[in-house]
Amino acid sequence: MRKNRGKRVNKTKRRFIAARSIVFLAAVGLVVLLASGRAANVSQFVADQFADETVGGTLDGAQTQDFYNGDPLYDNAEITPETDPPDSDIPPEDDFEYDSETEAEVEYEPEPEPIPAPYELFRAYSLPETAPESFSNLAFANSIEGSLYPVHFGMPESYTSLGITTFRGNNFRNSAVWGTTDVSQRRLAVRYQINVGTLSRRDTITCAAAGCTVAGCTQTHTTNIVWQGVGWPGQPAIVQWDFEVQQMMNMHPDMREREGLVEVIQSGLDGYIYFFELQSGQPTRPRLFFGETIKAGVSIDPRGYPLMFVGQGDQMRGQRFGFYIFSLIDGSELFYLNGRDPFSMRWWGAFDGNPLVDSANDRLIVAGENGVVYNIELNTEFDRDAGTIAIDPVLSRYRHSGSRRLGTENSPAAFSHYLFFADNSGIIQCLDLRTMEPVWVFDAGDDTDATLVLDWEEENERLVIFTGTQVDLQGHGGRAFLRKLNAANGELLWEYSVPCLFNARFNGGLTATPLVGQHDISDLVIFWVAMVTGRGGGGALMAFDRQSGEIVWETILPNFGWSSPVAVYTEDGRSYLIVNDSIGDMRLIRGTTGEVLYRISLGGNIEASPAVFGNFIVIGTRGQRIFGIEIL
Repeated sequence: MRKNRGKRVNKTKRRFIAARSIVFLAAVGLVVLLASGRAANVSQFVADQFADETVGGTLDGAQTQDFYNGDPLYDNAEITPETDPPDSDIPPEDDFEYDSETEAEVEYEPEPEPIPAPYELFRAYSLPETAPESFSNLAFANSIEGSLYPVHFGMPESYTSLGITTFRGNNFRNSAVWGTTDVSQRRLAVRYQINVGTLSRRDTITCAAAGCTVAGCTQTHTTNIVWQGVGWPGQPAIVQWDFEVQQMMNMHPDMREREGLVEVIQSGLDGYIYFFELQSGQPTRPRLFFGETIKAGVSIDPRGYPLMFVGQGDQMRGQRFGFYIFSLIDGSELFYLNGRDPFSMRWWGAFDGNPLVDSANDRLIVAGENGVVYNIELNTEFDRDAGTIAIDPVLSRYRHSGSRRLGTENSPAAFSHYLFFADNSGIIQCLDLRTMEPVWVFDAGDDTDATLVLDWEEENERLVIFTGTQVDLQGHGGRAFLRKLNAANGELLWEYSVPCLFNARFNGGLTATPLVGQHDISDLVIFWVAMVTGRGGGGALMAFDRQSGEIVWETILPNFGWSSPVAVYTEDGRSYLIVNDSIGDMRLIRGTTGEVLYRISLGGNIEASPAVFGNFIVIGTRGQRIFGIEIL
């Protein structure tokens, strides 16, 4: 397509105008000379007037007649430059810029076209097979309060400058790593441990639920429900506060005055939230007693506001069961969302996923195990001078019903004004946050607890999703389906299935979030699959070509894991993976080949997902420890 060329002037046209100007002035001179009886000197007059003019080509009568349009010659005429003809009349190969100082023709270098931002290119729509109305078993509803506009999520690198503030770092859910890592010895070293407690309650359950060995037993028993350590997904937040904000928070005085402080915030199943310094493990402020189990880990406001978001994992002691917002200035509760929402279709109030914050529009998005997605106007008032923060939330809701098992345990991903999430039966949806209505639906076929990961493919100018299922509803003989979808319409781009074992208490398949590679593994997506059949109940770390879905390498490990793998990168782009398993082993693995380079034992099941800041890994275990581990 031809574009506006600004000052560009066509070479042929410039020559044509110059030639016509010469003819015109020559004609004027001729008239004057004839009138004064000096016609014999006409040729010399013309030569004197235009000694410096160079005209390419010849002029004929038709060109002269066209220029003057048949009008009689006139004396002392002022020549007005003509406007450029339409673009279609200017051959593109003759584009030049005219330098008025040197009267030279200079070849023009056109300014490059601005590259559209990905969100300008992305629009979601449904195909016939993914249209919500084609799922006759599903029903959709919403409840709107306040305004749904504006809402926008951009590219993942723009989500925050604070550190790791939510599960997998940003709205693409593609990284729990901050900064580069200096890897020289290819070893891991434990630098500190923090003790974590337990939380329990007495409960009455049936034999089958308790694992009774007597077939058909229908008796009920009282038993202890015990939560200990740090559970799935359990990723910590790691943040480097703005020093001004740090000054207003209830930190220990020596920590509050420390410039460059990096604070780790890790929740436990014991009902506590722990705050400590990244490299030493020393407490930065008093731990906060939440009083209920927290599976999801905490999230921090990515704007650097002193707000903390916490989802309850189980109802252990009190009457409340839901989602909370706390002030990190003094630890006070600012808001409670009852998970036993009358709007929901499931009476289970847990929130195992982390929310997202639309920073520009002061909006929070969270999904619960009650089957409801909440679009919340926070109406935040943060007074830096007074050191106070307040919110006045207004909630809009979306739900679906009719699936085999309701509830969302993964952390929703987002781009532009669209949200992507899955439920406990594998119903994957794209939700328009401006209307709270579904755009497309994909049935994955089984429980999908692993968080969906987004990726923008520049080469194809499209947004894609990497996802996988557990072996749960399928039962024995089931397969985990690892997939790549087109995020615009739910189209299946490729899939690979892995036979996995079924256990009512420990699901095989994919519970760990997929890892989308960067730098030297930018062509890979990596899945950590649990309880693979024929592997003795162990795990398979599988690297696929992101475009073709072909296996590039596979590493079989003796024990499975639910913990999401992470990749760290050196300054020159070399990748190393951190992979954890169910007996407490942490491995350092070469990203390009799957070769195990180093292994340490942390002594307890690692369900939780790690976060990495620079050279430090923070991870919690069911063995009632939080570890700070340095990569060497």
